[in-house]
Amino acid sequence: MRGDLQLHSTASDGLYEPEELIAALQAAGVQVAALTDHDTCKGYPAFAAAAAKAGIVPVCGAEIAAEQAGDEVHLLSYFPEPPSGRYQGMLIKLSDERGARAREMLRRLGDIGIRLDESEVLGHPQPGRPHVARALVKAGVVKDPAEAFERFLTPGQLAYVGRFRPQAADVIAAAHEAGGITSLAHPCRYRRAPIVELAKAGIDAIEVVHPSASPAQREGLRQTARRLAIAFVTGGSDFHGKPDDPPLGTYVLTGDALRRLLLRLGA
Repeated sequence: MRGDLQLHSTASDGLYEPEELIAALQAAGVQVAALTDHDTCKGYPAFAAAAAKAGIVPVCGAEIAAEQAGDEVHLLSYFPEPPSGRYQGMLIKLSDERGARAREMLRRLGDIGIRLDESEVLGHPQPGRPHVARALVKAGVVKDPAEAFERFLTPGQLAYVGRFRPQAADVIAAAHEAGGITSLAHPCRYRRAPIVELAKAGIDAIEVVHPSASPAQREGLRQTARRLAIAFVTGGSDFHGKPDDPPLGTYVLTGDALRRLLLRLGA
């Protein structure tokens, strides 16, 4: 089997509806797929229903930007079923914060005379900087999202607004309470991936297959997982549907690593 365990839909910042994502995965020959939208599991019911019709094994997941010793780390959590309890409460808080943050970004842009169609941003269930960037493109203020981020939406720029980040240990513990596991997303993107610290906090996995990791780096991550007795590895494309995303089916987890993970999740 081939599994893609990092996928994003229109329920967060992806461009494909959950059902469209399943159709694309089926065409790419992917048999296991995890929807890991940012700060939400709301797209999972439609994703799972479409997966059942397509013969794809669905996995419920979410990606949260957390804090570890002052640094931002992204944590992918996977569950046997949509989470409840403390983890779900965390998602609700993060979603509410997203709305407040988006409104503040729009206010700051308005203060310098850039008035955007607020429904383009606030009408989204999980508004964030990518949605503000797309609205800036649509309004003709910038030519593409990259320019929007460079001019307005990165730290130090006028419309950038910081966000609340839960502690990494709290995310891991809440996922465990909900019966799930947590993986460190795209470790090769960090200046220094805090894998040792996260292992002490109880992290269950490392994402070893990702577009940002070379074959040599993947092997190094697998060795690190073994050395630290981290039980699982994960992998996926980090697909958002953008033109520069790698084709689906290119970055997948296979073999025993995938089977062990599915067994743990009861999938």
